Amino acid sequence: MKDGNQAGILLSQPAWKEPMHGNLSALLADTLLVLLGLFGVAQCTVSAFSIPVKPIFLSICIALFAFLFLAIFSLKRWRMPILLILSAAYCVTAYLLRTYFLQGFVISTNQVLSTISDNSRFDLPQFRVNLPVGEYTNACSVFLAFVLFFLACYVCWAVRRHSFWLALLGTAPFLLVPLGFTITPAWPSVLMLLGFWATLLLSRLCANSSFGRTAAAGRVALLVLPAVALCLIAMSILMPQDTYTRPASIESLRQELEGGIYRSSLFSQQNGALGRVSLDSAGNRQYTGQTVLRVHNPSKTPLYLHAFSGSVYTGVSWESLPDSTYAELENSLYFNPQNMAGQLLSFYSLPEEQSLLMEIQVENVAANRNCIYAPYGLASRPEELSGTAFVHDAYIRVTSPFGISDYTLQAWDIPHFPRAVNLNLISEPFYSAEAAYRSFANTYYTQLPQNLREKLQWYCTQVGIPDAETAGQEAVIYAIANLVRTSGEYTLSPGTTPEGRDFVDYFLFENQKGYCVHFASAAVALLRSQGIPARYAEGYAVTAMDYDEEGWADIPDQHAHAWAEVYTPGLGWQPLEVTPGVRLSTGELNQQAQDALSEDSSTPESEAESSSEPESSSPESSSALEDSSALGSDETTGAIPFDFRTLQHVLAGIGVAGGAVLLVVLRRIFLIKRRKKRFHSANVNQSAIAIYKYLTDLTSFGASIDPYSEELALKAKFSQHTLTEEEMNALLSDADRAAHETYRTLPAVRKLFFKYGKCLL
Repeated sequence: MKDGNQAGILLSQPAWKEPMHGNLSALLADTLLVLLGLFGVAQCTVSAFSIPVKPIFLSICIALFAFLFLAIFSLKRWRMPILLILSAAYCVTAYLLRTYFLQGFVISTNQVLSTISDNSRFDLPQFRVNLPVGEYTNACSVFLAFVLFFLACYVCWAVRRHSFWLALLGTAPFLLVPLGFTITPAWPSVLMLLGFWATLLLSRLCANSSFGRTAAAGRVALLVLPAVALCLIAMSILMPQDTYTRPASIESLRQELEGGIYRSSLFSQQNGALGRVSLDSAGNRQYTGQTVLRVHNPSKTPLYLHAFSGSVYTGVSWESLPDSTYAELENSLYFNPQNMAGQLLSFYSLPEEQSLLMEIQVENVAANRNCIYAPYGLASRPEELSGTAFVHDAYIRVTSPFGISDYTLQAWDIPHFPRAVNLNLISEPFYSAEAAYRSFANTYYTQLPQNLREKLQWYCTQVGIPDAETAGQEAVIYAIANLVRTSGEYTLSPGTTPEGRDFVDYFLFENQKGYCVHFASAAVALLRSQGIPARYAEGYAVTAMDYDEEGWADIPDQHAHAWAEVYTPGLGWQPLEVTPGVRLSTGELNQQAQDALSEDSSTPESEAESSSEPESSSPESSSALEDSSALGSDETTGAIPFDFRTLQHVLAGIGVAGGAVLLVVLRRIFLIKRRKKRFHSANVNQSAIAIYKYLTDLTSFGASIDPYSEELALKAKFSQHTLTEEEMNALLSDADRAAHETYRTLPAVRKLFFKYGKCLL
C-alpha cells in the first residue's frame, strides 16, 4: 500500500433530515391556519363596517391567494422573481379595473367612517361616489380582493415562518379597530381570529424542537387546532356574546382616549368638516385671540360670513337634509338657492344701485379650510368658483382635499338696498323658481320633533307671541327675537346638556344660560313652532369696527358665531340676530367673548346695550338687516360629501410611493438572500472570498477588518488548501460583528442608506 495515495469514501457529517410526511403535515397545518386567519379578517371587516360584498367571490379569492402564496413560500428558489412577476400583474390588473378599485376604496372608506361616526363623538367626512348604487357591491368586492391579495402574501409569509408576532401584527388591527369604537364584528370572525392566533402561538413553542422546526410545528398545529376550536366553541356556549359587559375601567379608559383625540388638533376647527353640528358637545368655550380669517371689503360693511346651515333639528344636533329631498326641487330651479338674492338683484337693480355690488376677499388663516365663508346676497355663481361645490341650499364646500386659503366673492349689500322688492315685477322664470323653493322651505324648514313643537306652541301662547296668520310673520319674528334675547344669560360656561335631554328644551326651561349656539337654536325652534321657515346657521362675524383704513379686517377666533336664518321671499335666507349684547353695525360684541381670552365667563357688560329691535329679513324693512352678528364659538363638525375625483392624484402618488417602497424592500430581501447563499456555497474558498469582499464594502462606512480575516482571505485566494470550518466561522463572525458595530455608529440617514441602499445588513 502506498501512503498518501489512499482512496476512500468521504462521508459528510451526519444531519437530521425531515421526512416527507413531516413536510406535508406542516404544509397542511399552514394552509388551515392561513385560511382561518384570512377568512377571519375578511368577515371581521365586512361585518363590522357593513361593507357590501359578494361572499362567494371573496371566498374564492381568499382560497386562491392562500394556495398561491403558500406554494411560493414553500419553494427554495425563484421566490423573488415570482413575487416580482405577481406584483407587476397586480399593478396591470389594478389599472384595468381602476374604476372599480378606486370607487370600491371610496365606498369602503365611507362605510368605515360612517360606522365610526355612529359609534363615537367624531363627525367624520364622507366622500362622493361616482358609481350607480347597484354597482357598489361589485366595486367593494374588487377593492377588498386587491387588499386581500397583499394581506394573503403577508400572512402566508408569517405563517410559513411560524412567527406569531408577525401574524398578530398583520391581522390584529382588523379586530382591534372596531372593538376600540364598541363595534362588535360577527362573532364567528372573532372566533376564527382567536383560533388563528392561539394555534400559531402554541405551535410556535415547538418550533425549535430537536425533531426539526417545520415538521414539529406542523404536527403540533394539526393537534392544537381542533383543541383550540373546541375550547372556543365551549366558551361561546358557556359565555354567550350578548352576556359580555365591558369592564367599567376599560370603558372609562376608552372614553378618555377618545376624548383626548377629539380635543386634539386632529379634530380642531381648522381641519373640521361640515354637514352636521353636534349640540351635545356645545359646552364651555375658551378663545386664544388667534386670527383665523382676514377679510378685505372696500365698503367696510358688517358681514355674516356663512359656513353652514342646519336644516333638521334632532334634539342633539343640526343635520343636513338628505340628498333625495332635493331631487324634485332642483328640477324646478335654474339657479342655486344660495344665489337667490344675487340672481334677483342682478336684473332688478338700477344702474345707480350697481355700486352696492361688493367684492370681498377672504384669506383663510386658521379656520376650517373645507368650506367657503360666504356673505349673504351672494352673486358669485357655482361655475365662477373653481375648486368648490354648492351643496344644495346649505353651504359651499371645497372639493380640494387640501382646502382653499384665498378666494374672492361678489355679493350685494342687501341691508343698504334702497327699495323693497316687488315680486310682481319679476320675470316669470324667477317668479316660478322662487315660488317652488318657498313651498319647499315651508315644508321642510318648519319641521320639529312633535313633543318639542307642542311645548313651544304652548310656551309662545303663555308669553303672548302673536299669531302669524293674524299679525303677520314680521310681527312674530320681532316678538320671538326679543323673547329669545331675554330668555337666558349669556355665558361661555353654560355646561353641557344632560344626556337624553333636548338641547332647546333644556336651555329655555331649565338652564337658561348659554351663548350664540343656544340662542340661535332656540330662536329657530320657536319660529318653526309658529309655522315660519327658519334655519340654524354658523360662521364668522365681521363688525364695522374691524376694518382698517384699507378695508382689511383681521377676524379672531372669538368672532365665531351662530345665528338664525329666516326665509324672505325673493331674497332667500337672511340672517336674524338673537344673541344678547351684539350689534355689528356699531362694532358691539358681547363683552364676555373678549373676556374669554383670559377667563371662561363673566356677566356681559354690553347686554344692556343690545338692540331693542330684531334684525328682520323682510324686503319691506331690509335696512333692518344692517345690524347682525355676534360671537361665541361653534366648531362646525360633521360629514362633507367630498368629491373623490380631486383625490385621485393624491392616491396615485401614494400608490407610486408605496410601489417604490415595496421594490426597495424586495430588492433588499433579494440581495441579502443572494449574499447568504454565496457565503455558504459548496466551494468553501469562494465563500471566504465573498465574505472578505463584503468586509471591504463595510470599510466605506468606517468599518475595520481584522488582520486574521485578511490572512484567511489570502489563504483562500492563493492557497491550494481549503479553509476549515473553524476558519470559516471566524470569517462569518468577523463580518457579522463589523456590520452591526458599523451600523450602530452611523447617523439616521446613513443607516437608511446602509440598510436599504447598499443592503449591507
